[in-house]
Amino acid sequence: MTDLDQRIASTLRERAEGAVDTDLLTARAVGAGRARRRRRRVGAGAALGLVAVLGFGVTTGGLPVPTPSPAAAPVAPPRAPDAPVAAAAPELVGTDAGVLHFGVDTTRARYLGWESGRGVESVLVEVAGGRRVAIDVAPGPVEVERSRHEGMSYGPDRTASADFDGRVERLPPAGPGGQPGWVLRWRIGPLHARAITVGPDDTAVRTAVGALRMDRAHRCPAPLRLTTLPADAFLARCAVNMVNFPDSVDVTLTVGAPGEKLMDVRLERHSEFDGGRATGNRTIGGRPAYLHPGGEELELLGIPKAHLTARFGPAPQGFTEADAATVLGGARIADDLTRPESWD
Repeated sequence: MTDLDQRIASTLRERAEGAVDTDLLTARAVGAGRARRRRRRVGAGAALGLVAVLGFGVTTGGLPVPTPSPAAAPVAPPRAPDAPVAAAAPELVGTDAGVLHFGVDTTRARYLGWESGRGVESVLVEVAGGRRVAIDVAPGPVEVERSRHEGMSYGPDRTASADFDGRVERLPPAGPGGQPGWVLRWRIGPLHARAITVGPDDTAVRTAVGALRMDRAHRCPAPLRLTTLPADAFLARCAVNMVNFPDSVDVTLTVGAPGEKLMDVRLERHSEFDGGRATGNRTIGGRPAYLHPGGEELELLGIPKAHLTARFGPAPQGFTEADAATVLGGARIADDLTRPESWD
């Protein structure tokens, strides 16, 4: 055991009963027991939700769920050497939208997406055999169980009574000829974690869990920056979907404010997007914009191969159209969305 291993074990042992085997830190419970388009929430049941997010042939909103481009070079969020890591400061997981307090061993799993903020941190990875696994980590079980990923649902919310005991739960196939889902809930010291996949067995889940690294931190990079926010607002969440990179990139930055106000600012870039809507019904900083029917979604027009929208409201409790215009007016998009190393 290295000095680092000893420090990790010592830190987690203070918060969990029993010994901590750092070689299996993310693979087993430790002592005390054992997170397509625009705000869709699929409630059709756990297995169907698994298939939708993990891209096993299900279509959403008329668009096929993308599969990874075999020619795409591996992409990973950059390291944040000065940020605290989950092993040393587990209480910070999910508290900073700009930081992922854990990572994965990229020799064992490939990043397809990442998310941080609003109490939970998540990664979507691909392991050997091309199978995808979503992993959510949070200080509390409720935050883990309520975590949602783009275009999918894990089924009914579980509560703090859910067992995080390191056992794998098998979910029935979504339909005839489908494959079952597999969910592993476990404890990492004081943290709660959940891994989920679809396939013939639970091998992918266990492989992905074994690739987790709690002794490293990363930034949550995105090709979209928000330079102007309404008064008292803050960046609450950063979510990046790289499943079909470099052909497409989906980014959601959630802006929060007191009173539980939330605004999702979404950048969708796809190589096959055309010029999109040409005529707006609003203007933001001299640029055309379009307020969608319903009055709760504002889109900034004229971005090549991409759509940039802000979903706000409902009024009067939520953000306003003026707030959305402020945010979109200060949005900055990377010059080359296919070069993550150039993202801020």
